[in-house]
Amino acid sequence: MADTRDDRRTAGPHVARGRWWIAGALLALAFVLLTAVVALRDGRPLPGDLALHDWSVAHRPHGMRTVATVITDSGSGALPYLVAIAAGLLAGRAMPGIAWVEWPRLEGVWAAVEALLLFTAIRLVRYGVMVWVDRPRPPARDWIGHPSGMSFPSGHTTTSAAAALLLIAAAAVALRGATRVAVIGVAALWAVLVGVSRVYLGVHWPTDVLGGWLLVAAAGCALWALPRRRTRQDAQE
Repeated sequence: MADTRDDRRTAGPHVARGRWWIAGALLALAFVLLTAVVALRDGRPLPGDLALHDWSVAHRPHGMRTVATVITDSGSGALPYLVAIAAGLLAGRAMPGIAWVEWPRLEGVWAAVEALLLFTAIRLVRYGVMVWVDRPRPPARDWIGHPSGMSFPSGHTTTSAAAALLLIAAAAVALRGATRVAVIGVAALWAVLVGVSRVYLGVHWPTDVLGGWLLVAAAGCALWALPRRRTRQDAQE
């Protein structure tokens, strides 16, 4: 009986990781298909893009424009990098050790480096897709702000979602109880609001935002599917 229970405990993580790989593959496929459709249409709006864009342009009182601008500005610049670094430091504190680091004080530093590398990799993939698809933005007369570059997938959306992903992953392994729920909730809400603000401000089509979310979600599933080191709390149990 003891052997059976041990086998189940060992098999459980493998089954869970398999499900995450499947979810990641499906999300990656959805991203590839959306990218292909956008490219084949030469960047023209997809069904639903124009309706949501026109609604946003028609419902922008001054106060909401100001709020949306503040939210959208948080999705670029230094803040997402700081969030990614904080996520790495948080995850590093929770781990009993990193394979190639023998100095406990450096665990958080190396974890922060890993987080920044993953964050940068996601952004590079997004940049490569953006250059290849070369999708025009919505009409400039509808913009609030001064966006640069092409439209698909949204840079602000991808950047904020990637930073939020890292913080959510770190909170999931390093925090407990209400604190974990709060951090995960705030990070997810921030990523969603940044994406929505890009459409509301008229600088992206909704499918640009959807593309950014799909890309990061696929990366997140792959990250969660990888074997994870035991946390200090796990080691004590």
